[in-house]
Amino acid sequence: MRQFYFAEGEYLRYESNYHYCKDNENYQLLQTDIAQQTLKVVDKSFKSFFNLIQKKWEGLYRFEQIRIPKYLNKPGYFPLIIPRIKVKNGYFNIPISLKFKTKYGTVKIPFPERLVGKNLKEVRIIPRFNASFFEVEFITEEEPQLVVKSDNARFYRPWFRQ
Repeated sequence: MRQFYFAEGEYLRYESNYHYCKDNENYQLLQTDIAQQTLKVVDKSFKSFFNLIQKKWEGLYRFEQIRIPKYLNKPGYFPLIIPRIKVKNGYFNIPISLKFKTKYGTVKIPFPERLVGKNLKEVRIIPRFNASFFEVEFITEEEPQLVVKSDNARFYRPWFRQ
């Protein structure tokens, strides 16, 4: 998206970006859902950038505060966002492409028992300490709690007499 912006001077939509990325070696190493989630994160970053430019014209931001999204550093690592997982025998396999699997094998992560039966929205694997360790976040969706508002509640003041 960044390269397209500098070359064409236009925003490359998420839906169109796939056609530019599908032949990329790194894109092919990712499983389809994970690759799509990565494109969505980049798309959100660029939408935010363009919204800030719009707010600049409205006088809500100074131009010096706005920065175009940058590339990761060469040794940088990007979080994996996995929208769907399958739990089997207390573990889930990280979904990976066939190309990656033949080169590196499979990866299993234990699934927390406290989350069994919960509505899992996504799993995020975040590299820490130069990818020596990984933090795994399980994002769940909870049913909204019904808040009961009562318009007929009476305020009681024992010292007040009518």
